[in-house]
Amino acid sequence: MPIRMSGLVSGLDTENIIKELMAAQSQKKTKIENKITKHEWKTDKWKDLNKKLYDFYKGSLSKARLEGSFQTRKVSSADETKVKATASGSIAAYGTHKVKVEQLASAQFVTGSKLGEVTDAAGKKSQVSGATKLSQLGISVKAGEESTITIASGDKKIDLKVTEETTVNDFLASCREAGLTANYDTDQKRFFLTAENSGSEHAFSITSKTTGGKDGDALKKLGLSEVKFKKKDDGTVEYEYDKTNADFSVKEASNSIIYLNGARLVNNSNEISANGLNLEINAVTGDDEISINVTKDTQAVYDMVKTFVKDYNELLKELNDAYYADSSYGYEPLTSEQREAMNDEDIEKWEKKIKDSLLRRDSTVNSLMSAMKMTMAGTVDYNGKKCSLSTLGIVTTDYKEKGQLHIEGDADDESTAGKEDKLMAAIEEDPDMVMKIITDMAGKLYTTFNDKMKTTTNSSALTFYEDKQMSSDLTKYKKELSTMEDKLSAMEDRYYKQFTAMEKALSQLNSQSSSIASLFGGGSM
Repeated sequence: MPIRMSGLVSGLDTENIIKELMAAQSQKKTKIENKITKHEWKTDKWKDLNKKLYDFYKGSLSKARLEGSFQTRKVSSADETKVKATASGSIAAYGTHKVKVEQLASAQFVTGSKLGEVTDAAGKKSQVSGATKLSQLGISVKAGEESTITIASGDKKIDLKVTEETTVNDFLASCREAGLTANYDTDQKRFFLTAENSGSEHAFSITSKTTGGKDGDALKKLGLSEVKFKKKDDGTVEYEYDKTNADFSVKEASNSIIYLNGARLVNNSNEISANGLNLEINAVTGDDEISINVTKDTQAVYDMVKTFVKDYNELLKELNDAYYADSSYGYEPLTSEQREAMNDEDIEKWEKKIKDSLLRRDSTVNSLMSAMKMTMAGTVDYNGKKCSLSTLGIVTTDYKEKGQLHIEGDADDESTAGKEDKLMAAIEEDPDMVMKIITDMAGKLYTTFNDKMKTTTNSSALTFYEDKQMSSDLTKYKKELSTMEDKLSAMEDRYYKQFTAMEKALSQLNSQSSSIASLFGGGSM
């Protein structure tokens, strides 16, 4: 950096003069900075709008194009305390179905006998806990002997070899590794082992072998008994365990057994899906049959169409507001000096004016609006007739709304609430017509949106705007700013060099003048 002599000889305010000279040039830099700021704001605005467009595309638009959305079923049970029912899509047949519950599914439970106190090497007695060693419970770990406890559930089989250091917690961990829920209750002083799922498919066994002893000896020390099972041809299991010990119990795994319209169905759980019905059985019905009624759910169809129209309107309004926004001519992002002179509320209003206008007359926004309006204004052939949304009582009203839709008779719409509810009437009287009109129009708009989101050289996939191009433009603007900053810095240095040269020249001139003056007037009188 050059030496800067700020008016020491000339008496000029060099700093201020250069500042004024640079001010005019700095306007070029400010314009680039404003361009960058507005570009970043525009990118943020597009990101937000793109998300709303995509959410509509994946949400209510996607749902409205599918015929399955119009084939919803309403299911009711004559006694929900015993059988609850819902429909699975559009498969469940309309009418009354009969369900009889013979048996509920249950998981296998094993509850051990109550354990007493244990004595440590010092002769001190204590209650059994997770840290208790199995050897303290009497399981042999003598030299030449070996005790192994095996837990098997499904395709998992865990062998626990008992050593001097094996604890109750180690035994519980092995049970859990085999897929069981396992716990030792210190209050009840018992082991509780449970299959994680109900049904005979999830039955489990627990056995033990001890060298020089009998099978099951190790388990007896834990208050347990060997539990074995064999699967039968009908899918049930046959258990083998000690039934003479009243303090030890096994709740055997069982399948649910129901009769649906006379057909016997067996399942591992109490939640059964069959022929489009999801049944949750809660109690055995004996010889009684529970009636399950399946009817058309006209309200669900109406609500689905209403949600689609609502989401469509909200999106269209946002696009309209962006495209037809007031001009922000004369408004530029505020400089730091300007922001300091304004309060927060005024700053927010100023910037909002600019941000609201960033997509004004944007061609991409216009193409999206046009596609939406044209599609919804179209017609559909149904039984040789031209049908439109107005056939269903879905209409536009005030032209100022720029294409927004209203459902006549909709209690939540003040402008059309008092009119005839054509949509509900059509759903009840001719649901195929409603399905044809809505799915056709929604399908066309879905395809249009899909086409507009395809990746190009200027845009990424699933993006409605030219995000790649905008990113490239921002990089270019930032490069322009960097170049301008270098240029202004060089210009400022040049000004200082020029003024420094002037100061030096004046200093030399003054020095010469003093020397001449001393020659002519410096002698004695």
